[in-house]
Amino acid sequence: MVNRYAGEIRINPVAVLRGGDFNNDGEIDDIHNVLDNTLEIQAEIAARLIELRNYLQQKGEGFGAEFFFADGGYIGMRGLTDTQLLEMKTKGLIELFDFATDKSWVKKYGAQVGLTWEDGRAVEI
Repeated sequence: MVNRYAGEIRINPVAVLRGGDFNNDGEIDDIHNVLDNTLEIQAEIAARLIELRNYLQQKGEGFGAEFFFADGGYIGMRGLTDTQLLEMKTKGLIELFDFATDKSWVKKYGAQVGLTWEDGRAVEI
């Protein structure tokens, strides 16, 4: 089964604090602002993790998801369909990585999920 999406459970506030840009110099101009933002983000992460735990407990052992620690500081998920991942995203439980942003992935697997690469982006077939 080829998935267009990968599930990500974000547990690290650094990516949010840096605006997803790890290529910048990482300088902090206002540590008080960063600390305040970090505390808010951590509270949001904790609330989302509680909701996710409850969701997974309701789904039970047969849910089929496998979890792993990813290099990017999040918990990755595999073993679910795109439909299941999209449902979890809609509920605010996870974030999604869309492989359709990667030209080589679309050229190799795109047809299996109804995509082709045209004019610098993935388009539905």
